[in-house]
Amino acid sequence: MTIVQIGEHWWLQVGRQHLEFRSDGRGSVQLRSRGGVARMVQPVWAQDQALCWDGVCARGELPLD
Repeated sequence: MTIVQIGEHWWLQVGRQHLEFRSDGRGSVQLRSRGGVARMVQPVWAQDQALCWDGVCARGELPLD
């Protein structure tokens, strides 16, 4: 995970897949994969304490706010 701006812009590199996230600070998060179309995703905490956005999950210390 690379944080560009805490709580607003970050990305995940998973193997060759680059997933870029942008938040408006009010709960709306946009996800764009490299070369793909941006789509709105819903952040949800999973039971294993991972933060997920429509099936894309990250676990550990997440400096998002």
